[in-house]
Amino acid sequence: MVRISLEAKQREQTFAETERGIAEAFRAIEKARDVNERFEKLLSRRAGRTAVHRDFSSAFPAKVIIEKDWIRTENWCRPRRQGNILETEFTPYPKNPILARFFVAVGLADTIGSGVRNLYKYTPIYTPGGKPELIENDVFRINIPITETAVHEYAEENELTERETTIFKMIKANNKLTVEEVMAVLDISRATVFRDYAKIRKKCGVSYDKKAGEWKL
Repeated sequence: MVRISLEAKQREQTFAETERGIAEAFRAIEKARDVNERFEKLLSRRAGRTAVHRDFSSAFPAKVIIEKDWIRTENWCRPRRQGNILETEFTPYPKNPILARFFVAVGLADTIGSGVRNLYKYTPIYTPGGKPELIENDVFRINIPITETAVHEYAEENELTERETTIFKMIKANNKLTVEEVMAVLDISRATVFRDYAKIRKKCGVSYDKKAGEWKL
């Protein structure tokens, strides 16, 4: 009797563990499905956001480019700043507020600013390790990695080299850092400094104010 009772209890424990495992698997599937649906919804609303943020004074065509490893968009705009838009330091604003209210009302766009936040939130979940790249210039570009290959490409293009890291630390220590100071400390040419400056602006999202003669971090 004792042996039968123990075997029955073991079977109950096995069944309970199996049920928990199945439940967890279904929850994981539902979570993945939810992420996929949210990400696809996010991408489907890019057209609405393109119209909301577009500067219609230019004939430059708005584009959504679907590649093997990337989804890219290009749109003419009136930039408020130059360089990368980072999740922690952007201020949302509509260039076309009437269109913005219309697209939100009909469900073709979300609240202004939610697109950037959702891209940063869902891209690394949909593509593990991935980060969106949002570059504001005369042409506003968004690059979204959708494969592991794209993630590696992004890392190679956006990680600072040892020398660039040194220069960036110098900039953070002195936002009025001059080209001559960098040349003297690192013993490099003026052209090399300007090339590194361009890469630092792109990779770190910083900008240089020529009138004030200082870096904006």
